[in-house]
Amino acid sequence: MKIAVFLLLLLALTACGRNNAPPEPTQYENLAKLGKVWGFVMHTHYAFISGERCWDAELLALIPAVKNAREDEASDILYEWFISLGEDKWDMPMGFDFSMGEIAVQWRELITLFTHTLETYEGLITEEMLLAYDEAHAMYNFFSEIYQTTPNIDYATYSALGHMHFPRMFPVPPVVEKRPIADLSWINEEYLGALAAHLQRFDGIRSVNNENAPVTFDGLGVPQFHNLLRHENMDFADAGYRLLGLFRLWNTMKYFYPHLGILDVEWNVLLLRYIPQMLAGTCRRSYERSLFVLSSHNRDSAHTILFGTEFMATHFGQYLVPAQFIAAEGHLVVFQTLDANLQRGDIILAVNGTPMQEYAAEVLRYIPAPDDEKALAYLAQRGVYGPIPRFLHAPIRSHTQEIALTVKRNGTEVPITLEGRRHHPPFPMTQPVSHKILENNIGVINLSVLTEGGVPRIMHDLADTCGIIIDLRYPPNFQYFLAIRRFFMEEPLPFAYISRPVQTHPGFRWDALSNQYLPPHPDTFVFDRPVVLLMDERTISSPEWAVMALRVAPQVTVMGPHSMGSNGNVTEFPLPAGITMQFTALGVYTLEMGQTHGIGLQPDIHVAYTVRGIAAGRDELMDEAVIFILDTMRIQ
Repeated sequence: MKIAVFLLLLLALTACGRNNAPPEPTQYENLAKLGKVWGFVMHTHYAFISGERCWDAELLALIPAVKNAREDEASDILYEWFISLGEDKWDMPMGFDFSMGEIAVQWRELITLFTHTLETYEGLITEEMLLAYDEAHAMYNFFSEIYQTTPNIDYATYSALGHMHFPRMFPVPPVVEKRPIADLSWINEEYLGALAAHLQRFDGIRSVNNENAPVTFDGLGVPQFHNLLRHENMDFADAGYRLLGLFRLWNTMKYFYPHLGILDVEWNVLLLRYIPQMLAGTCRRSYERSLFVLSSHNRDSAHTILFGTEFMATHFGQYLVPAQFIAAEGHLVVFQTLDANLQRGDIILAVNGTPMQEYAAEVLRYIPAPDDEKALAYLAQRGVYGPIPRFLHAPIRSHTQEIALTVKRNGTEVPITLEGRRHHPPFPMTQPVSHKILENNIGVINLSVLTEGGVPRIMHDLADTCGIIIDLRYPPNFQYFLAIRRFFMEEPLPFAYISRPVQTHPGFRWDALSNQYLPPHPDTFVFDRPVVLLMDERTISSPEWAVMALRVAPQVTVMGPHSMGSNGNVTEFPLPAGITMQFTALGVYTLEMGQTHGIGLQPDIHVAYTVRGIAAGRDELMDEAVIFILDTMRIQ
């Protein structure tokens, strides 16, 4: 009722003395100002943090008044609205940034997860898992006891205590650097008038219960958006809900996406660019199209996914080319196929008469390829299909079931026609094994495969080999790649910096040194012969983390193309129309604080796939790794 009365008064005031709406450019500027102010206030004001006010309802009620205001009126409307929200509580004494209560909750959540893991994999539990479980319990009890006497301590003190009492879990006191990534330069008097003085007072969210807030945080500090409404039955012709979707996506990326500062486009500019698109559309397809194009700007490759959408299927077609592809020598090449008309090693030249280059360019307008250099490789892995599982779907689709392709085979252009499938079964794959020994006494490990006895069993089976190849072109089991680190280094070595949201300041990050490491095992030894890590563009997310964790060992060499560059824990948030967007929420950086996102990890020795090698069925990366190990052992 308060919102309705307030906005009726605003509308009466703004309509007084004129019959026409302001020019469209003024409307767009007004709405962009509203989107920025609403997003900032939504994540900082006590009325929203406490859940007293519904942030969506406030925005939907404001949109008509702000849109139809004169340029000099929009800021006044927003000022009056801000005052109407009541006490912001920004002047309260600062409580805690990282309390022991939060630490206790985090460890309790981790123990619950660990317990579930122990129950799920009962027959595969190793001794190091049990040791880690015991240590997690000890840490939980330790921090819970501190919380009873000293509830409000800062992050640095917490880290120092952890390092003192649990040196294995806190092997190196973290280097903490507070660094802003949100541009708040728009909060100035020229742009916002009297409202600017109020917003500039913000200096952190005070100690309030945020369980009803727009964003909460899990035990690892990953932002969670469970309190946002989904509006599953929205009217796609309703400009208010369309703008709500745009503003929610834009503000979530602005304040909770760690890599906004390295994009090749200014994020603030995009808000104004997409407002006219949202206002012009009236259907689901136009709404989803704008969300896809906007989200593609974040260059988050494998992690940015829009679930519950129809756009890609309606735009590119329902019928899949039943093949798996890989990028080689600048081409999209058939790697595996379920259709006899296609052959391994075929180069795709055209799709239904459209040159592959043009087809790929259209697809890449809507999916977040990391950069132009890796765009084709990303298309081969991601494509225009439903996102899971990533490697079992085709990147080429058609509106017609009969699909005409032009391929180059053995140097000759060949036109072929095949039958597209709405869904096709998984490609036949050789069941991978956890480890094996090649005929030249070189061990190969696939860390994605669980085995009885775990990592100690694997490493003791390979202890007498002349070298080991670890294939990280597949997602590794988390415990496995942590456990195997102990067999390649005398002491745990730090390998990455992680950026996490600071929960008191949306848009800021803590940078902390990461050194994940499982407790010692009685059978651990250090393998001192050559170790090669294989990676390629399929090395995305957790495989990239594993590469970083293992490559710091002195005897490890990384081979292959560079990885895709999408690493760090993901989160999800809802958008109107029942859509869920996933994105990277924690940043990952090198030990030198260098960027990995979008760039990917660079190999020590670059090895590329070739069309000839693919056609012949060879694993060129594995072949080169074997040669490297044998040559290294001869030299030694």
